[in-house]
Amino acid sequence: MDYSRKIHNLIISLTLFFIWITPVAADSPPVVQTQTSQDLIYTVQPGDTLLLVALKYNLNPAEIALVNQLPNPNLIFPGQQLVLPGIPAPTVAPNPQIGDKIHVIQPGETINSIAKLYNLPAGTLITLNNIHNPDLIEAGQTLQIPGESPIRPGPLEAPFTSAALSEPVIIQGRTLIVKVTLSEPATVSGIFDGNPLFFQDNGSGQYWTITAIHALLPPSTYPIALTATRPDGTAVTRFENVTVVEGPYGSEDIQLDESRNALLDADLLAQEREKLVNLWSQVTLQPLWEGPFGYPVGGNSPRFTSYFGTRRTYNNSQEPSFHGGTDFGGEVGTPIYAPAAGRVVLAEPLTVRGNAVLIDHGLGLYSGYWHQNQIVVTEGQEIQRGDLIGYLGNTGLVTGPHLHWELRLNGIAVNPLQWVRESIP
Repeated sequence: MDYSRKIHNLIISLTLFFIWITPVAADSPPVVQTQTSQDLIYTVQPGDTLLLVALKYNLNPAEIALVNQLPNPNLIFPGQQLVLPGIPAPTVAPNPQIGDKIHVIQPGETINSIAKLYNLPAGTLITLNNIHNPDLIEAGQTLQIPGESPIRPGPLEAPFTSAALSEPVIIQGRTLIVKVTLSEPATVSGIFDGNPLFFQDNGSGQYWTITAIHALLPPSTYPIALTATRPDGTAVTRFENVTVVEGPYGSEDIQLDESRNALLDADLLAQEREKLVNLWSQVTLQPLWEGPFGYPVGGNSPRFTSYFGTRRTYNNSQEPSFHGGTDFGGEVGTPIYAPAAGRVVLAEPLTVRGNAVLIDHGLGLYSGYWHQNQIVVTEGQEIQRGDLIGYLGNTGLVTGPHLHWELRLNGIAVNPLQWVRESIP
């Protein structure tokens, strides 16, 4: 496409976009767009805007916003998946064979560079993944890579009648839902990555649980052990495999002024962490939340200043870590509200995390609210979604006023925004 045509398309897209966001008359019927199974799923990259994505694929941004039901077309985020109407998706084998590895295509990669990375012929990747056009692959798309897996699930054995994972291929840092059904009375337990699974009985032989995928868990295929124990003590164990892939996380180096450098002291960090670990390692065996979480600040249009999973260093150190929560910008004194029901288990000043609140939501799920200016709840208090818990501040290890919102499941930090955008389980 030549330069003049790009400018022409830009003008058209902008015009249509502003037409779309202009209110229509009350008697004007809404335009409803639908997704087809052949539409491309695009993973938003750092620096993307809706308009840039639309220009890249010569689409009207209004169409993308309508198809994806975006309440605010100016707010898209890295890692978000958008349906691109009318853009054909590369054909990918829908069900990875057990033993295959999964590669998430990164910006700038080609079939040839990926094949070289795994020492494979490019034709093997093209054939295995049913790719019709090797030049049409997208960042965020997954490819099967032939590999080995030590555990291969066999056929279902009574009392199991089904076992399902919410995401057999899952990004680092997300929460995985496991559901099983049984044909006869039994208790269900399990283990994943060394952590126990606590199942809930929905009745009629249906059980569910949640488990965390660590944000730094190396990409690979991992077994989940599920055990059904009958009243007579006999037990049946089966395995399900989950494939963990790299998350679309950026990186940043945080520069602290000299007055805050002391807060990085290893002993100080360890003492504070031990206090929190002793709290969030306790498991309330019943879920206290219901439905999707809300945002703790900003209503439906919060201002994000740092996303979960971002790889971090401090003051140019060589010790990598990751951002264990999501940061919200705001003025000191901005109200903070409970995103879901639970019980307050900590409400006090901490050295590194500043004025802090920790809420138990049940099943090993805890939410933390750091750096507050003022706390208005007390330990042991039962709260409901929407209750005021404090005010945004500038306390502890910070470079400016913000709220750090953190979710811990069995002690592992998970992406809190998943809990807002999805109803779990």
